[in-house]
Amino acid sequence: MTPRDAMNQALKGAVREHLRPRGFTGAMPHFRRRSSQQTCLLSIQFYSSGGSFVAEVAECGPDGYETSWGERKTPQKVTAQDIPDPRLRLGSPNFPDGDHWFIFGPRNYEPGAAVVHPRERYDAIATHLIQLIDEQAEPFWREQLDARTSA
Repeated sequence: MTPRDAMNQALKGAVREHLRPRGFTGAMPHFRRRSSQQTCLLSIQFYSSGGSFVAEVAECGPDGYETSWGERKTPQKVTAQDIPDPRLRLGSPNFPDGDHWFIFGPRNYEPGAAVVHPRERYDAIATHLIQLIDEQAEPFWREQLDARTSA
């Protein structure tokens, strides 16, 4: 097992325990929650050199999203990465502005990159992500829905 495998396992467990009961569907790295008014999006992107990931959130209408070049993304296939703006990264202390990376280990080229830590370390990071979904993503999704439907 690699550190990324361990982090993936923890994230999948958090999704199963906390996001599935809230209506989220999809599989790593893209999740969505659909309603009659909105599709809430969460995408997880691992850093190419390992050791960290970002969690991006966005939303669109219940019918999906059409890109600027006319490609139609159905609500079953649209991802947070398809939405150019606003697409926010969870965890920034200046949310909704700023950037944040969830760090679970060194980069692949740094010493100790292959060390797999105890499961509790990865579970704590996944739990922190769920907390940020509650504190940052859920209010963002509500605000976006209100702005889109009250116009």
